[in-house]
Amino acid sequence: MMQDRETVAFVGWLAKIDPRIMYGPEATEAWHHALANVSAGAAKLAVMEYKRLYPTAPTPADIATRARQLQASHAAKQRALAAAPTKPSDTIPLRQRDPQRWAQLIQAGKQQRETTLKERAS
Repeated sequence: MMQDRETVAFVGWLAKIDPRIMYGPEATEAWHHALANVSAGAAKLAVMEYKRLYPTAPTPADIATRARQLQASHAAKQRALAAAPTKPSDTIPLRQRDPQRWAQLIQAGKQQRETTLKERAS
């Protein structure tokens, strides 16, 4: 998702933040290959996290991996927010909601059971 121009700008930005990063055509090509499927915003967030956590210079693989994780996390959050709300479950049991209907169902069950037993006995 990063274009050549974006990769050049990203590597330039990264070289300003960390002077250990090589800035040249070969280095830019390596970064572009690693970050081909990553957005520029996710790559920058990954660099900021990496710089906060580690004292070493970031590698293209480190940043690409973390950027993909950030993108997947963001996409999952968006799917969760867009998901249809579930219907609330009925928290009041039928016995409390409609005692008369409950009694009818119990009586019908008893009659059905008696009929089944009589049919088996005959």
